[in-house]
Amino acid sequence: MLYTYCIQYSGRIFSRRRAMPAINPIPDAMSVVMVQFSPEPATNAAGVEKNIQTISNYVDRACNSFPGVDLIVFPEYSTHGFGFDPYATHLKLASTIPGPETDAFGKIAREKRVWLCVSVVERHPDPARKPYNAMVLINSEGEVALTYRKMIPWCPKEPWSPGPEMTVCDGPKGSKLAIAICSDFDYPEVAREAAWKGANVLLRTAKYMYPWDHIWGITNQVRAYENQAYVIAVNHTGQDNSYTYFGRSMACDFDGNILCELDGNEGMTKVDVYPQLVEQARDKRLSNNYLYQLKHRGYTGVPPKGVTSNPFTVYSEWDKIPDRWNSAPEEAAEKISDVGRKALERAKKQLAPTE
Repeated sequence: MLYTYCIQYSGRIFSRRRAMPAINPIPDAMSVVMVQFSPEPATNAAGVEKNIQTISNYVDRACNSFPGVDLIVFPEYSTHGFGFDPYATHLKLASTIPGPETDAFGKIAREKRVWLCVSVVERHPDPARKPYNAMVLINSEGEVALTYRKMIPWCPKEPWSPGPEMTVCDGPKGSKLAIAICSDFDYPEVAREAAWKGANVLLRTAKYMYPWDHIWGITNQVRAYENQAYVIAVNHTGQDNSYTYFGRSMACDFDGNILCELDGNEGMTKVDVYPQLVEQARDKRLSNNYLYQLKHRGYTGVPPKGVTSNPFTVYSEWDKIPDRWNSAPEEAAEKISDVGRKALERAKKQLAPTE
């Protein structure tokens, strides 16, 4: 059985598997459309509405171009965007889940009978806390099936509260879906946690920029390989007043092969993945079965199940790990924190009611 079907819509695309392109999925395949674009950094409700309309337009195009598509994935910050000073977004525009934004996406998903993976800046339930950088999965009934909050924000640029946990949900065609956001995937623990919880398709949404383009491809492939899971990685295009974003949205199979990849232009592509193949590989492979062999070390030499004790103190003594890798002097760390405080003060002044 072929692992993927991949077809170009806009921009250049590379296919690393020999597969006949098809606009519709074959049985048992989960058909996924990846959309890369440059959302507007919203400073008011109209900016948010503009991004929602752009997402809606892409959903229309994807469903018309690829009949039977199961899931459409959009990049990080696809709804609110991310400007130079995001604190105003936090105070004025942050969403609740459920809320008006997820209701709008639910209506789109329900009408098109398709799953959506979209971004929101989520208001923290504690008014004193900064918001979450969140992604939501909306199922084809228009319901919020999963909310994931970025666990490891990209410091010092991202001022968000870190999310509490990895979440996994059942998706179309036997898939078990998990989401990681941008720099989350730079940490092997995040993807491994998703795999331990049963995820066989890992969705990575990002706003990844130059000069880290080489890291983008490496981490996507390695996370797929070491966790025996498909990776669907969707990135931004364009540039803002800080960085240039290189696109290169890609899909990797569970052996770490790049199945297809867009270039740096705005556009979308479609890939078919087979969650049942992941389950078979995890269950039947004798070698390169990393999830099993990590827990059953040396099962050939110590039959039948190898050594099952945990040798990794990084996990067993997590709270005892010293902070010795924080090389920033206290003065520099305080300066970084001060940048955030001053930005928050500016935002409060901007949003203060005028007399």
